[in-house]
Amino acid sequence: MILSENQRQRLTGIEHSDSITFNPQKWLYVAKTCAMVLFRDMASLTKAFQIPAPYMRDSEDFINLGEISVQGTRHAEILKLWLSLQHIGKSGYEQLIDESYVLTEYFIQQVRKRPFLETSGESETNLVCFRSIPAWIPDNHWDKWNSDLQVYLLEKGETFLSLPRYRGHYWLRAVLLNPYTDTEIIDRLFEHIDTFVQQK
Repeated sequence: MILSENQRQRLTGIEHSDSITFNPQKWLYVAKTCAMVLFRDMASLTKAFQIPAPYMRDSEDFINLGEISVQGTRHAEILKLWLSLQHIGKSGYEQLIDESYVLTEYFIQQVRKRPFLETSGESETNLVCFRSIPAWIPDNHWDKWNSDLQVYLLEKGETFLSLPRYRGHYWLRAVLLNPYTDTEIIDRLFEHIDTFVQQK
C-alpha cells in the first residue's frame, strides 16, 4: 500500500510498530517463497529469534544471520523481490494496487445489490469476505448453503473462493489479486451465484 498514493493513508500509525511482517508473494507478485519481517531494533530480533550453535563463535561486532533463524543457511529469496521491484517498479505496483481496489469496490457493490448476501465488514485490502443469508431457509442451515455454493462456483463457474470460518460460521472469501481479473469475470461469478439461488 505504501507504493500507492491513493492507499498509503491506510498505513497511518504503522511507524509506531516494533516489527512489521509482510508477504511479497501476495500483492508484490513475487514467486513463493518470499516473506519478510522488519524490526525497529536489531536487539529485539536477536533476542526473539537467536538460536546459538555450539560451533559458532559469539561476536558483538556483527549479527550472524545464520543464528537468527531455524533455517540457518538459506536461499537468496530477497533476490526475487529485488528483481520484481526493478521490473515492475513503483508506478507498476501502484497501478496494480489501485486497480485491485477498484475491483474490490465493484465486487462489494455486487454483494450489496443482493439482499440474500452480506459482507463480514469493510474491506481494507483486496479481500472480500461475504456469505449468503437466504431468509427462506433457517439460519442454522446457512453454513451448509454456503459450503454448497462454494462447490457450485468451483464446478460451474470455475472460480475458487475459500471458505474460512469466522464468528463461528462459514464465509466465502474472494482475493482480488490476479491482474487479469476484470468486471466481466466478477459479473459472471455473480451470475452463477444468482443461478444457484434460483435453483434452490
